[in-house]
Amino acid sequence: MHPLAVEQRFLEKASRLRGWGAGLLVCASLFWAYAGWQVLTPYGSTYNAVDCPAPVNSEPRDLYFDDSGRRHEEALQCASDRNWPAPLAALAFSVPLSAGGAALLTAGTVGMMLRRHDGEVRQATANSGR
Repeated sequence: MHPLAVEQRFLEKASRLRGWGAGLLVCASLFWAYAGWQVLTPYGSTYNAVDCPAPVNSEPRDLYFDDSGRRHEEALQCASDRNWPAPLAALAFSVPLSAGGAALLTAGTVGMMLRRHDGEVRQATANSGR
């Protein structure tokens, strides 16, 4: 096989690895964005049409101390209605996607850089031998 064809095949494979790695990292970041959206946006309760604040803005004091009556009941309803498995599952799915994406992106990038470096060393060796 011609050396140029081998070089081209290697660079195509490295480019493909980089593409898959970037794609997996984009998917992982979409899962993170979904989980962040679930934590940062307000939601409605299924009981009595209560508007619940975003979990990041909720007052934990309202959950544990029954000194304000209605606020305590609303906080309990909101806490029980929050769907936590969905954002946690998104974060759990993002971990292997992030690890795989980082590994593929790194392998492709390092392969291309080493191939370029090897070409430059060969060219410098050939030029110094004249």
